[in-house]
Amino acid sequence: MKKIVVWLWLIGFISCQEKEITTIFSGTIKGTDAQEIELEGINFSKKIPLQANGTFSDTLDLPYDGMYYLVLTDEKSFYVYLEKGFQLQLETYADDFINSMKYSGLGQDENKYLIEKNKLIESKYGDQSNFENVLKIYTDEEQVFLENIENLKKSMLDKLAASQIKNEKFIKNEKKEIEILALKYQEQYAPYHGYAINNREFKTSATFPKAGDDYTMNDEETFKHSYSYRTLIGGIFQRIMYGTPSEEKTPFDKGMEKLNTISSPIIRSELIKNMAYEMNLTAKNLDVIYNGLMKHSIDTAFNKETTQKYETLKKLVKGSPSPTFNYENIKGGKTSLESLKGKFVYIDVWATWCGPCIGEIPALKAIEKEYHGKNIEFVSISIDAQKDQEKWKKMVAEKELKGIQLFADNDWKSDFVKNYAIDGIPRFILIDTEGKIVNADAPRPSEEKLKELLKEVGL
Repeated sequence: MKKIVVWLWLIGFISCQEKEITTIFSGTIKGTDAQEIELEGINFSKKIPLQANGTFSDTLDLPYDGMYYLVLTDEKSFYVYLEKGFQLQLETYADDFINSMKYSGLGQDENKYLIEKNKLIESKYGDQSNFENVLKIYTDEEQVFLENIENLKKSMLDKLAASQIKNEKFIKNEKKEIEILALKYQEQYAPYHGYAINNREFKTSATFPKAGDDYTMNDEETFKHSYSYRTLIGGIFQRIMYGTPSEEKTPFDKGMEKLNTISSPIIRSELIKNMAYEMNLTAKNLDVIYNGLMKHSIDTAFNKETTQKYETLKKLVKGSPSPTFNYENIKGGKTSLESLKGKFVYIDVWATWCGPCIGEIPALKAIEKEYHGKNIEFVSISIDAQKDQEKWKKMVAEKELKGIQLFADNDWKSDFVKNYAIDGIPRFILIDTEGKIVNADAPRPSEEKLKELLKEVGL
């Protein structure tokens, strides 16, 4: 009999434990025709279906307690703080996604505070999804800027104290987040202030506070809680890689050296994503870079994408058949790569929102004029979103763009873009008269090397 009682007690205890760690996130998003929302975190992504009336409910298997991103659309997203065991409900309207958020249930206090904290920042500087409002933070001179940031930090700490949140772990981590947010603003001051005053060479004074390259990148608990910390150490990591050119070490070498000093697998896995761009067609050690990325990444989605990119890059060698396209021509109909066979084809992959792309336009128009009548076609493929098609047409007209102007069918996800492993624009490609690759990452029009390449192929 004793054994039966013990087993019943044990089963009951285990059941209580399982119930205690069940995490449920539910609610209603009114006024949306979206079919799902997405919850994104560190090495975590989950799509939660929305019913026709905007309601949702899901039981979550969270990998950690901390900050996640709730995404309805690219323009409508916001932080949500989740812990194992939360029973959190959300009600909001799609057209005012953040400011109309109302939380209830276990976890409501932490998330209500996050909304109030965001409103505090917006009350001073406006909607931070608008870049012009972001710049407002950095327009003042150094001393005024530092005073403003100090006042903002104090206001956020006061709001945290007034929130009456009883979650000691959240309070401890949020105090660190506020300090780091202020430091992140200080780190970004020089480039943003320089942009605001149209002086890209702007430097802060010697006494201006900032994080050094030795700033700790190994605080895993803070990393889980603080997006500011993730952004801050990501920026420092980029600076270590690219800040000071070196003849002895590549950016990849410097990044790997820094990663080897970090013990947290989660942080290493996130920082390694800053190095993914090093795996490109100009890399002399493609295999080494790929293996280095795989060594440190524990993100299965990133690993899959990186492996696909690696396999794609290996195929884009000189003399290989080029991936093809068949896209809408601004003059009507569609134009395919096959229809241009018999001519060299110089392709510009660009977008209307891309500053460096627009910066190449004068040089591209000049090179088109110089080679007019020769056996070469100049093709520009816009990867603007479908909603910006009229914006593309307007810019083509205003800039008096020449050559063949095409509009890709699915922006970054277009087959031609994916098959050339394009993850940054502008991107230029030269294809020969047989549709084979001459250079999958050709020189830009503004580079003298382009004319040298064209001379090599007989143009």
